[in-house]
Amino acid sequence: MKLIHKGFDGLDIAFQSHIPQELAERLEAVKEEAAASHEAQLLEYNGALMHVAESGGQGGYAYRMDTGPDGAIWFFKKPNPRDAWGIRVSVKSLALALYGLGGVRARLFAFMEAIGAPYADGAESIGRVDYCLDFLIPGFQLFPEHFVMHSRCSRIDNHEMEVHGRSGGVTGVRIGKMPGRQINVYDKRADVIAKRKAEWWEIWNANMEAEGLPPLDPKDRETSQVWRVELRAGKKYLKDRWNIRSWIDLDSKLGDLMQETLSAIRYCIPSSDTNRARWSVDPLWSRVRQELQSDLFEIACNASPSAVKEIIRHEHAEMLGRQITGLSASYAAIIEDRQAASPENFPETVQKLVHESLCRDTDYFYSKLEKAERRYVFITN
Repeated sequence: MKLIHKGFDGLDIAFQSHIPQELAERLEAVKEEAAASHEAQLLEYNGALMHVAESGGQGGYAYRMDTGPDGAIWFFKKPNPRDAWGIRVSVKSLALALYGLGGVRARLFAFMEAIGAPYADGAESIGRVDYCLDFLIPGFQLFPEHFVMHSRCSRIDNHEMEVHGRSGGVTGVRIGKMPGRQINVYDKRADVIAKRKAEWWEIWNANMEAEGLPPLDPKDRETSQVWRVELRAGKKYLKDRWNIRSWIDLDSKLGDLMQETLSAIRYCIPSSDTNRARWSVDPLWSRVRQELQSDLFEIACNASPSAVKEIIRHEHAEMLGRQITGLSASYAAIIEDRQAASPENFPETVQKLVHESLCRDTDYFYSKLEKAERRYVFITN
């Protein structure tokens, strides 16, 4: 059992602050453009880049912005002195993995300063915190019946086929409900492959390299089985049970919150004892408890943000290449000139088609190019 990553995986927080009227007017105009095109539009404001969506968010938030794969989703209300809570943000898991909580805080503060939305210390309300630990455990099998929990906990078992063809295997167990507390144990390797999150191989392997260990081979399932233990604390659990609202509260109480969660919900080794509460704790759970007794806050992975963005860019490029190939095959099937559609002639046919299209309407191509550059601005140079 080898720990290959741990850290925050989710963070939702609201601020007692407002965006300036000038930015609200800019956002309103760009939001209308996004609605007309049914596509998020790029806005630069005082050096801060954001993709503005065509709709806002629940709770009276008129505007919704995305600051890239290693950023966050921001929600802004229209400036209103009668509503103090004008800003909400949901930080992405990749940002927390790359920069750690300390780095993410600094980036949030820098963004708010750039857009002219300062706030006083303590004028925040934390709504959700997720923390994860990824373990390399070749041969590990997850058994839902090995969980021992309080009777009031609810459990949703995911009995799914594994990605590489084994049927009947359990790929994940989720216990509890949000906005309370929740534990999720699942096959992270299968999740990464299914959702094409290739950046996680870079994160894991950077951590492996830092310890002098060989990299994981995504194609070798037997030696690259990664299981994630994820602990989630929602708004109700944070505030009603632990009175966690501010950064200071989070710093001082999160460790105890996590330990209580791990005591209330345990993964155990079954025995002949009919009293499940007396079952011994599984080594995986013991290791999780041990890891969560150390510093939780100033942890970031060893992967380079630029390397991770390059992987994401490469994934997008490969996806677009597959789309081009698929459309080319459709074009070959439908054109009447069968000689031009033959395998030996078709590359030249496609090249000629693109060239003639560019010559007919160069402005159209460059307008499309400009839109694409704005769409991929966060993952290109």
